[in-house]
Amino acid sequence: MKLMSGNGRKAGGALLAALALVAGCSGDIAGEMGRNVQVRDRVMGAIAADSSLSGEMTARLLGSDRQRLRVVETVLADDRSAQYVIARIGRNPQAVDYVLQTAASDSSGREHLMALLKGMQIAMKSAKK
Repeated sequence: MKLMSGNGRKAGGALLAALALVAGCSGDIAGEMGRNVQVRDRVMGAIAADSSLSGEMTARLLGSDRQRLRVVETVLADDRSAQYVIARIGRNPQAVDYVLQTAASDSSGREHLMALLKGMQIAMKSAKK
């Protein structure tokens, strides 16, 4: 059994309280969250404050193509998040291979990729002199 920290208990308690409030007011939790900004903020805040809840929510959001697209677009729209993702890709050889394969999958991508590689070769030769 994993014990929660004080913040985890508070977040879990806030989530349960918000869900109980919503359930008591209406059988439609999603509808209540859509209508009631305070309930939505409390539930989302509780999820964000608890790493296990936020991990579970992330897994659910990535579970369908439509939601995955929204998550990825949201991450890439934020400069800091996009930079973090790109840095992680750069440190993972398999991810770099995947990016290169995707870039080379059409003629314009191959041309761009070849131009970059030629530029790198020229720069390397200049640095050796």
